[in-house]
Amino acid sequence: MTTKEIILKYLTNRINEGVPVISSIHIETRLPEYGRVYHNITRLPSAYSRTWRKIRENKEYSEIGVIDLKEISNQNKTKTWQIIT
Repeated sequence: MTTKEIILKYLTNRINEGVPVISSIHIETRLPEYGRVYHNITRLPSAYSRTWRKIRENKEYSEIGVIDLKEISNQNKTKTWQIIT
């Protein structure tokens, strides 16, 4: 399973759980744990970050029915995106 596939599965899970939001904290901390626990695959957080950036740039999230990712402005330095389906 590729890093991209893991990220797209994670996004799908977030949507199905009724939490259509993802942040850079999820990418750096929760995704590596998710990949290890649910898919028995270990990747560095930087691998997830690079792949996440490519998914956003190329709008590859459309493969799972996501229409867009809207950046949400907040008070802290953490980037957060609303997942629009």
